[in-house]
Amino acid sequence: MRHDHPVSPSIRTPHSIVLLVGREDHSAPDSFGGASCVATADCVAVATVSPVDGPTSVSVAPSADEARLVVLGEFTIESEGQVSVRDVFHRDHDAMGVEPGFVDVRVLADTAVDPTEVVFVVRPGGS
Repeated sequence: MRHDHPVSPSIRTPHSIVLLVGREDHSAPDSFGGASCVATADCVAVATVSPVDGPTSVSVAPSADEARLVVLGEFTIESEGQVSVRDVFHRDHDAMGVEPGFVDVRVLADTAVDPTEVVFVVRPGGS
């Protein structure tokens, strides 16, 4: 795996939602159903702090310092060889190359509700 951007971008999304997508033609979740983090077969969505209240630091990496972060969820999604952090208007904010197929995604954040920091830990998987 190769991480394209070693520094976490601080972004102000147009809505308080950040996506990690594995395929260009992905299917985003229809709703959160009260959860902070949900997924489909090829997309993970995280509810973040409102853009009015400040930016959200978002990163995607093969590992992370998990000691200070909470786990929002663990999912397996399908990838075409890259996972991308996007907003709801399909703008890319960060990306990481992965092997095509299934990857395991562990979603970490600084808080369980309305996080200002989100880390997508992506590893080969799909077992």
